[in-house]
Amino acid sequence: MKLNDSALGLILIVAAIAIRWSATGFSRLPNQAYGSETMPIALSALALGLGAYMVGQGVVARDGLPRARMAEWARAPSAVARVALALALVAGYVLLAGRLGFVPVSVAILLVLMLATRVRWWVAIPVAAFATLVIQQAFGRLLLVPLPRSDALGFLW
Repeated sequence: MKLNDSALGLILIVAAIAIRWSATGFSRLPNQAYGSETMPIALSALALGLGAYMVGQGVVARDGLPRARMAEWARAPSAVARVALALALVAGYVLLAGRLGFVPVSVAILLVLMLATRVRWWVAIPVAAFATLVIQQAFGRLLLVPLPRSDALGFLW
């Protein structure tokens, strides 16, 4: 879907207001001038300014585009099928990752997505495995995000 600048700017303004509103509930750090709400509030201010700029640009341009229209690629039935596949794989991750673990489910999802977008299988298999290991190491080791574990692949931690 393609949106003109005014419509996209309004969406950005609404998102900025929502971010600002949700950040007000974050707790402050004791004896600090800033807290956990500082970055979201700063980003919401930037998003609000960008949204206002985009609305202004859209009003000035008045290029006659409708507020929203479908992009050419989105009209193809195969594109709709690929979007449905991606949503089904996200649901599959939610349902299966707790039982099977992050690594095997992630490899399977990436492999299916790449094969659905016509990546050759001899490229898709190593890329899916490598990308999964990089993501697992980045989130599991560096960022300390607890990813679902697999009993069979426990050695990766």
